[in-house]
Amino acid sequence: MKSYIIILIIILSCLNVKGQDYNNAVRLSAGHYWGINYKRMFSQEKGMMGSFQINKSGAQLTGLRVIHSPAFPAKSSKWFFGYGYGVHLAYRTKIESRNLFTPFAPPIVHKGHFFSPGFDGYLSLEYRFLKTPFTLSADYIPGFEFFGPGFFRLNLNNISFSAAFTF
Repeated sequence: MKSYIIILIIILSCLNVKGQDYNNAVRLSAGHYWGINYKRMFSQEKGMMGSFQINKSGAQLTGLRVIHSPAFPAKSSKWFFGYGYGVHLAYRTKIESRNLFTPFAPPIVHKGHFFSPGFDGYLSLEYRFLKTPFTLSADYIPGFEFFGPGFFRLNLNNISFSAAFTF
């Protein structure tokens, strides 16, 4: 295992790295899901992001169109606000549903094997380091799913924190 980490560090150090502006980012995220993401920026503002996320209830494959803009341009050039939209395909083994009109009632649990395609939104606040090829971000990816128990479902709890290596 140590040798794999050393080889990964050597490969990453050989790449042409940039601190502030980047074209590619490989991110590890933790939160409601654990995942790995790849972000490709075509310009400083627009790009695409693909992610694979897992948790105890299943897995999700997501593709997003992302747009970045400076969050606090008068104060700092390190903070960026991101937003976008996309689609996902989810595999679930357990789904917990809640009634919006009785928010404190216990959830209804459905167990089984469900495939659910859906639409996603994307909101992000990203901090870019000036001289090192790393970023930190907080992401919120709400989604709307088709199929599965109850047919339509809102996922409003997909919040994650990410650390990325940029190149």
